[in-house]
Amino acid sequence: MMLTNAINRFFKPFIFTMVLFFSSSNILGYGLPDNHSEALANLLSRSAYFQADFKQVIHDADGEVIDQAVGHVWLSRPSKLRWDITEPLEQTLIVSDDEFFQYDQDIDQLIIEPLSDQLSAMPVLLLSGDASAINKQFIVKQIKALTAPSGDTKLPRSQKILFTLKPLARDGLFQLLTLEFVDEKLQAIAILDDLEQSSRFEFSAINVDNIIDDAQFELVPPEYTDIIYR
Repeated sequence: MMLTNAINRFFKPFIFTMVLFFSSSNILGYGLPDNHSEALANLLSRSAYFQADFKQVIHDADGEVIDQAVGHVWLSRPSKLRWDITEPLEQTLIVSDDEFFQYDQDIDQLIIEPLSDQLSAMPVLLLSGDASAINKQFIVKQIKALTAPSGDTKLPRSQKILFTLKPLARDGLFQLLTLEFVDEKLQAIAILDDLEQSSRFEFSAINVDNIIDDAQFELVPPEYTDIIYR
C-alpha cells in the first residue's frame, strides 16, 4: 500500500522545494537583481544541515482537511534529503545526489529512479544552479511581520518573514509556494496547487547545528525486499 493520493500529490513539489532551496546558496543568491531572492538565499545558506519533526495537513478547495501525515526530515546541503513518514503509513523517501528512493515498509518494496524523472513535471533547470534562469521563472516576494509570543507580550517579539514564489508559467504543479521563517529559522512550507488544494508542512524540534552523517541518506532494505528500478 502506498501513501494516499493526496499526500503523494504534494510530495513532488515538496521534494523539489527542499532540494532547490537548500542547494548551493548561489542558486538564489548570486547575481540576482531581486533583493527578495537574495534575502531568501541568505537565510537558507546559514546552515549546511537541517533536521526536524514535521506535520503535513492537506486541505481541499473548500478548506476541508482531506489528509494528514507526520514524521521526520533530514537535509544536508547540497543535495541529500531523507523524509520519513511514520503516520498514516510508514514510508521512507530519500534524495541522494541524482537518485530518488522510495521504500514502503508495509509491502517491503523499494523503488529506485533517477531524480530527474521524479521531478519531470517541474522545471529541471531549477536544480542546475542557473540563477538567471530561476529568476525568469518565479516572482519572489518577501513579507515581514513582528509577532509576539502567545500568552506573554512582555517577552521579546519574534520576527516572522514570509517568502512567496509564484511561477511565471501556468503549466506547473503549483500556483504559489510560501516559505515561513521565525527568528531566521524555516518553520513552515505551504503549497497551493493547480486544483486549489493546499498543503502545509510545519516543522518542530528543529536542529540546524548538528552534522548529519552521509550514512543517514543510505537505505539498506531487508533481504527479501522487492526492488524496482525505473
